[in-house]
Amino acid sequence: MVFSTTNLFKGIQCPEGARCRLTNCIYGHQPQQQPQAAETPASAVSITAPPKVKPSSNGAHVPAQPSTEQESEPATKRRRVTYESLVEKPPSRAEKIKADLEASRSAKRAGVSPSGFKPINSATNNVNTTPATLARPVSPPAAGGVKPASKQTNAMPASVNVNTTTEPKKPAPVKKEALNPRLLTSAPESHAKRTIFLQHLHKDMYRLNSELKTSTQPINGIPPDKLKVLALNDQEVIKLALDEEEKAARDQPKVYANVIKNRIAAYRKMKPEVFVDVVKASFNKGMPKPAQVKQGKVIHTGLTPVEEVKVVHHLVVPDQNVLVPHGYVPTPPTAVQAEEAAKAVEASMNYEECDRCTARFRVFPDRNEEGKLTTNGPCRHHPSKKVFPTKQKTDFYTGGNQPYYPCCQEPVGSQGCTTAEDHVFKTSSPARLAAVLPFITTPENPNPAKDRKGRVVGAVGFDCEMGYTAFGLELIRITAVSWPEHEPLLDVLVRPLGTIIELNSRFSGVWPEHFASAIPYAEWQPPSESQGPSANPPPLPIVDNPQKARELLCSFLTPNTPLIGHAIENDLNATRLCHPNIIDTMLLYPHPRGLPMRYGLKMLTKKYLERDIQMGGDRGHDSLEDAVATGDLVRVKIARQWRDMQSKGWKFENGELVGPQGVGTLTNGATKSKKRTKRQAGLDGVDENDSEDGENFDGEGLSVEYLEAK
Repeated sequence: MVFSTTNLFKGIQCPEGARCRLTNCIYGHQPQQQPQAAETPASAVSITAPPKVKPSSNGAHVPAQPSTEQESEPATKRRRVTYESLVEKPPSRAEKIKADLEASRSAKRAGVSPSGFKPINSATNNVNTTPATLARPVSPPAAGGVKPASKQTNAMPASVNVNTTTEPKKPAPVKKEALNPRLLTSAPESHAKRTIFLQHLHKDMYRLNSELKTSTQPINGIPPDKLKVLALNDQEVIKLALDEEEKAARDQPKVYANVIKNRIAAYRKMKPEVFVDVVKASFNKGMPKPAQVKQGKVIHTGLTPVEEVKVVHHLVVPDQNVLVPHGYVPTPPTAVQAEEAAKAVEASMNYEECDRCTARFRVFPDRNEEGKLTTNGPCRHHPSKKVFPTKQKTDFYTGGNQPYYPCCQEPVGSQGCTTAEDHVFKTSSPARLAAVLPFITTPENPNPAKDRKGRVVGAVGFDCEMGYTAFGLELIRITAVSWPEHEPLLDVLVRPLGTIIELNSRFSGVWPEHFASAIPYAEWQPPSESQGPSANPPPLPIVDNPQKARELLCSFLTPNTPLIGHAIENDLNATRLCHPNIIDTMLLYPHPRGLPMRYGLKMLTKKYLERDIQMGGDRGHDSLEDAVATGDLVRVKIARQWRDMQSKGWKFENGELVGPQGVGTLTNGATKSKKRTKRQAGLDGVDENDSEDGENFDGEGLSVEYLEAK
């Protein structure tokens, strides 16, 4: 084996000692003590000259013989001087000369003698205190806007307090930007397409802004002279267009093309009166805010509330059994199934998979000896779901854009951008859910409760919020409203059965302070209509367990009452309720690819209601807002469906809905017909824009191919 001998014998003293003549000896040598080594700088240490040589008679060079015995000894090896840092290293001779020259030049410019004494001003008998370094111009200018002494005004002493009127600070100039789309980590469209959209957007904004500048008539009560102040300059118009395009690309990448086209159409039809509000909201010019907030478009169905309830029965899901693979539970699991699931959990020693980072961890429902609920923490994850960019025709050549997380714009596979103390989990198994809290079917209710105005509830829209506990994802808030009036029926917080690990506040909108300020339901009084809305909503009532919350919900229901929700299987499973008549807006507005793909409530509300919901950011959602939006989406579908029904011969006679020949009247939420076709009497309930591939859908918004496959 060949290896280097370097440093192998450094621990052994050289046998020759100081007499060793080798330049690179493999043995160790002790440096001799030199008293002057510490005082002498490195630059002053002399290097021992090699022994002199003289030519011999035959021409060879031999070392010269020393004159004495002391001179016959070889030169001692000197220890190399090292320093821990540059500060400890003494300056070299060149550095000293350079520093002396700079000091003499500075002294001449300041009028100070090289000895360091400052001259005395004979007129004032004071020492000139102006630093010499401020007398010369600085290039580049000093940070913080410091000016040289020649350009500075006489500063007032700090002790003098002068009350002077200062001019208001001018707003910071807008950063100059070109009409070029801003770069994004995962762009939803190609740069060329984004540029075209941006140019159209800027063109209409520029036109509206020009109308504000040249207007000679007041707009929204603002006189023409103030309109000119409110109007934007060219750079601000570009920034407004860039912000609008970037917002659509970041917030809604999947439907970016549709969103930006709708915004372009909106600006093309926009009047200067509306553009004034856009300018106020975007740049905060100090003008008063609009008195009213746009609530979205008004829904006209052409029916009375009672008639809408009769028509809405046609949107009830006819058979929930075909939806079982997608999380729907039409019938409660048996006690045997629940017991088997509980034993399986016990046999697995409560090991679960994290719902956020997919890590394996163990749950302690009653806490362990250290007082912890989970193990293997902390949890690093991405709070937002991954987004898949829109596919392009050029993806075959370029590879396309990779999926990414909108929370941090990082690609899928990157390390989580958020850290939580504990892992969390959820389960969708009906048997496991029943092991924690058994399911029930909506019981018969001969005297259902009425709303606050004493009206009979024809249909109910509801939404739930869930949080993570030691038993999984549990119910923590439940909200119900009457439909189509949207009169509040129920809005309570719920104490879960398991110990709370995390309230999932980013999405649920329920925070610890809500539980701290909640009022027991028995002591709570509903607010009166005279109070009106307030900036600080009153505290919510709270019930002790999910069973009580389910009991309050069922007090307004009968088995035949339509129950409306978005992705309603999640809310029903959290409540542990099996209801025979459900209406799911996720099925009414199906995704072109079919289940399990689905559209979000926020996107559907923006598209069909022109309303923005879930705008609280990290403060989470509002279940009351979601329940109302879900009900309005059903009303939009009712308006379209009623037109189709009228064209097929449906009509109201004496308050009863009567169908065409061969179809009976509506009874108990179902139509009597001898034969059911795939598109029964035009009751498809599907928007013609929902299907990109021209798929055929049945009367409940489910793909016909999907139903036939089941």
